Amino acid sequence: MTDRYQIFSAELGERYASLPPRLKQLADLVSSNPDDVAHWTVSILAHHANVQPSTVVRFARTFDFQGYSDFQAIFRERLRGLASSYPERLQTLKNPDDAAHSTINLLTGFHRAAITSLNSLQEKTNPLLLDQAVDILAKARCIHILGLRRSMPVARYFAYLLAKMAIPHQIIGTESGMEEEALLTVDPTDAALIISYASYAPKTVELFQKLEERGVSIVSLTDNKNSPVIPKSGVWLQVAEADFHGFRSNAASVVMVMTLATAIGNYDKNR
Repeated sequence: MTDRYQIFSAELGERYASLPPRLKQLADLVSSNPDDVAHWTVSILAHHANVQPSTVVRFARTFDFQGYSDFQAIFRERLRGLASSYPERLQTLKNPDDAAHSTINLLTGFHRAAITSLNSLQEKTNPLLLDQAVDILAKARCIHILGLRRSMPVARYFAYLLAKMAIPHQIIGTESGMEEEALLTVDPTDAALIISYASYAPKTVELFQKLEERGVSIVSLTDNKNSPVIPKSGVWLQVAEADFHGFRSNAASVVMVMTLATAIGNYDKNR
């Protein structure tokens, strides 16, 4: 994976305030949906940003790309990097002649990715949807928590916070491999928090569907509206994690579950 996406992201952040309104619309969209931009045509991107295709081309050229194809290429490179194995990602950092890959610069890179994630979370979170999510979770008999692979530490931290506040909960998907058995205790008066991001763990999607079939109200933390864990009943909150050399941050996810847990703890069920 090359650094072109990181370079573009850094430049976008520096120049954002000076961009015209239409280009800011595009900047917001591509920053929040980098996985989708890798696949969208110029017309689809223009449609989602509510601008003309010519504005998309102008946006690309503003950042010194030859055109849309050249611009889209950096998003495809990023996506290939995320799909690579961890040893392959580490290999991109093993250039002994490159001072940019020193330990302190790794720290700087991961710090910037975390800050990007947190800024996006603050800007993109809809307060009404956030309140709805808290209502759903706080009124539940029991909160079922599902987050596998990279999302597992976030799920575990959410469970830790609920345990400290004596809020009934259950983690689905542990090392025991007894996910199906865990679903036997699910009740329609329960709620579930689902945490899943591209490339979406298949087991998470499967268990999410089974929870929906059981009539459980769901709050999903996921990265875009085409995610397979968008609930039919309930709400979803967009959490887009930035990456550095293919290693994605969990910073925004942790802040979101801290917010949800604290709000649930303070919730007045009589209101």
